Amino acid sequence: MKNIIKELNYRELLYNSTNNLINFFKSKNNKFYFGIDPTYKSLHLGHLLGLSIINRFFNLGYNKYIILFGEATTLIKNKYNINKVKKNIKYLKKQIIYLSNNKNIKFINNILWYKKMLFLPFAKKILFINSINNFLKNKKINNMIVNNVSIKFTDFIYHILQGYDYLLLYKKFNCVLQIGGSDQWYNILTGIKLIKKNNKKESYGFTFPLLLNDKGIKFSKSNKNINNIWVSKKKTSVYDIYRYFINLSDITSIKYFKYFSTININNVKKIIIKHNNNKKKKIIQKYLINFFIKWIYNHDIYREIKKVMNILYKNKLTIIRNNIKLIKKYIKNINIKIKKTNYITIYEIININKDIFKSYKEYRNYIKNNGTIYINCKIIVNSIIYLNNLLYNKFLIIKKGKKDFYLLIIKFINNE
Repeated sequence: MKNIIKELNYRELLYNSTNNLINFFKSKNNKFYFGIDPTYKSLHLGHLLGLSIINRFFNLGYNKYIILFGEATTLIKNKYNINKVKKNIKYLKKQIIYLSNNKNIKFINNILWYKKMLFLPFAKKILFINSINNFLKNKKINNMIVNNVSIKFTDFIYHILQGYDYLLLYKKFNCVLQIGGSDQWYNILTGIKLIKKNNKKESYGFTFPLLLNDKGIKFSKSNKNINNIWVSKKKTSVYDIYRYFINLSDITSIKYFKYFSTININNVKKIIIKHNNNKKKKIIQKYLINFFIKWIYNHDIYREIKKVMNILYKNKLTIIRNNIKLIKKYIKNINIKIKKTNYITIYEIININKDIFKSYKEYRNYIKNNGTIYINCKIIVNSIIYLNNLLYNKFLIIKKGKKDFYLLIIKFINNE
């Protein structure tokens, strides 16, 4: 039991916890739950940290748990369309089952009790023990006050409803532990307080850190300042996953490595030392690529993307040409239609497509800061791409800097 707490602490997964958390691990019959608000039809990388902890617990024998979908709380707080939310839940269920070691997960939707709930009994039983003073202790609410952000009544009721979820899961399914991201700590404490008040029983809670990118921004559907890594293959390609992790800083990579790796602590320590002794090899970044592509996709796809990247990094045009079909399958394809000509400029490509550069300004700044663009393994100057060396009369490999690759697919149209 102490070893579990020790491992969670070493991996920096134990952000907040109740003092009695160790008691939960005394019996493998104890049940826990993890809540997800179905605001979108796909999980993102931030969700995967919670699922990886659940898989870790499952492998240790703590296999009695519930995934709670917060349909009611999503509809109240975010004003989502009910049909859209229900569709989101269907997609999320499929992803969670696929990603989980346990294929017989119990899913619960909190709409089950809220659609039958009468307000007056709820208010009498729950609302009266939640004070505004306690509400103001919430860090998120404090930040809203400091930043002069309007606080709505839904912000107040939301944590009460989440606490009530914990109370009902305790009563109906004997759940005694809730786990969640660090931003859920106040909600978890509310649930523990309700259980203590209504049942005079002990319950537990712990939170793990929010997953942040190199810029310290958390993964979120609503955050426009980050390119999310989605579990959905339509939203995030294998190459997007590869590119994200290969470009990840050493500090963030080591943090992720501790969070997600399934190898024992002694081996984790050895690999970190080996990585730090030769950072150019990107040992940990490559471990993460291996881990996530195999987890989200499969072993065969990992082998293919590894082959593709080895080909591209060799910078040998003959090898690239012979493997163009495989490359096309994995790197970003940019389709453009142009009139028959001898050359095209980067500015014309930006005018048609915003994948390589979002604007002319971004491109100019990139070049001003000594950024490089390669076409079919050769560096270009003056923004001009000559079209006399198309691969199979329509393909060009564009390399931006050292790590970002694109396949330009050109279709010539009549000059008429």
